[in-house]
This record gives sequence, C-alpha cells and structure tokens, in this order.
Amino acid sequence: MRGLLMVLVLVASPASAVLTPQVELDVTVVDEDGVPVEGVSVRGDFLGVVSGDGHVERQVTDEKGYVKLLGRSFFPVRVKAGKIGYYRSRVEVNTREVVNGKEVFRDREVTIMLREKRNPIPLYAIKYSGEIPVAEEWVGFDLQKADWVSPHGKGVSSDFLFRYEGEFAGINDAHGELKLRYPNEDDGMQQITRLYSNSSFKTPYEAPVSGYSSKAMKWFQAIGYDMDRRLVPNEAKTYFLRIRTISSEEGEIESALYGKLYGDIQYSLRSLRGGVSSIKFMYYLNPTPNDRNLEFAVGENLFKDLKHEQQVREP
Repeated sequence: MRGLLMVLVLVASPASAVLTPQVELDVTVVDEDGVPVEGVSVRGDFLGVVSGDGHVERQVTDEKGYVKLLGRSFFPVRVKAGKIGYYRSRVEVNTREVVNGKEVFRDREVTIMLREKRNPIPLYAIKYSGEIPVAEEWVGFDLQKADWVSPHGKGVSSDFLFRYEGEFAGINDAHGELKLRYPNEDDGMQQITRLYSNSSFKTPYEAPVSGYSSKAMKWFQAIGYDMDRRLVPNEAKTYFLRIRTISSEEGEIESALYGKLYGDIQYSLRSLRGGVSSIKFMYYLNPTPNDRNLEFAVGENLFKDLKHEQQVREP
C-alpha cells in the first residue's frame, strides 16, 4: 500500500513534467497566394497529462513568415494565427505517432494560411429557428424578412417553398419528409466544394455566376422505419444560393440576389410550439441585385434586434 502511494505521489507531482516529451514546431504563415506574412501573432497551446503541466508559447512571424514554437505536449498542439487585416486561422498539429509498435513524438513543420479581409459588407445573416405553420401544403419563406409569407407571417416574397409531410405516433414511431423548391426556374443552390476549414472565414469571397440547380431538394428522417441515409439533413454541407432571379428571353440572368446557406435544413419530427415541425437553418443574403459579394462584416447585420441565439458571428 505504501509503495502504491509513493507511485501516485510521483505521478501527480510537478516533477512528472520531465516525462512530457518536448516538441518543436517550425511554423510558416502565408497568404492565399503562398506569400509569407510578416508580423503575425502565433500562439501554440502545449498540453501535458497532469494539471499545470502545460505551456502557451507566443511568437511573431519574421519577414519570412516564420516562427519556432517549443514546448512539451502529449496531445496535439493547438496553433492559432492572427493579424489585423486578416481572418484568424487555427490548426491542430499531431506530434505523436507509432513506430514499430512504440509511441514516439516528432518535431513538425507547419504551414498556416491566412485569408485577407478584402471587402466585408453588411448582409442579412441569421440563425433562423421557427415552426412550419401547416402540413401537406407548400408554404413560402421570405429570406429578407426571415419569416413565412402571408397569411402565416410577415414575409412578402417566397424565396423558398417548403412542404412538410409526416406522422408522429410516438417516440419510437415517427417519420417526416421535408421538401424545398423555388418559385423561379433559375433560382437554386449549388454545394460549395472548397471550404477553408481552418479559417474563421470558410467560404469563397463571392458566389459564382452560374452552376445553380433549381432541382427540388428533399430530406427524410424517421424513427422505427428504414430510410435512405443519404437523405438525412447534413449540417456539414454548405451552399451558395441564388433567388429572385429574373432572366431575359435569351436565358441571360438580368437580376438576382445571392447568398449562402450553412448546412442542410434541419427539422424535427414534431413541434412543441404549435406548428407541424420545428425548423432551423443559418444563412446570409446580399440584398443588392447582382452583387455576389458574401464577405460578411460581423457586427453590421442588416437584421436588427436579433435574439442572442439568432446572432451570426462568423464572416
């Protein structure tokens, strides 16, 4: 028993810090063109295995965009980089690997890309949550008003048309299908295939001119039923959207509004607040016709008096 206590004391003591491996990170910060960025504040969070056995290293990049971070860590090192005029980036660097069945820790070379703040502008941006008012009917939703169209809300233009069908027989027996279509044949969405996951600004600066699909979208969820998993709403997907599209007789786009949607439309199999299904989605909308800029100036939301849970704090 005494021997066991001695071992516990040794493990819990600050002296165990010498057991935490020391690793070195050679960090280079570049812009989107691969040009080194000088004067970037870089922080590395080194995490040990016991309380207090950690270290935060801060450095500023030189003219080559380079810093060296040195610390002891059993876990991936969290590296954050930021500079005025750029969006912050963060990465996790795993220094641990298994070689011939033995755990070893390696120094790493890391490149972090910072995206420049080009032209942030006010946009309509909201984390919307509400209730689909009726079932088995197409209901219009106005993105600029963030509300259902009359007579179900204060909306004026039907930018999205939703239709919900489902049945809730109990917590183990329920299913629901949500469909989305557009009022104009040239309205639509396209999935964003290139996302900047390490940056606080994750999407391209502008929406593309073409490539939008007006095909109706459908999602399905169920409890106690077999279903196609590909139809379950996926929060990881991100889309560009084009609405209120006016086209010439030749098929040329004369006017449209552009935006982006973070994730598939999320919905519940029942509602507890009077509607037929709870629904939520996060979107941005540029209200200026034909302006494809979707770089949101955080803090300059065109929606006023939003609740805390509706606020969007990502560009």
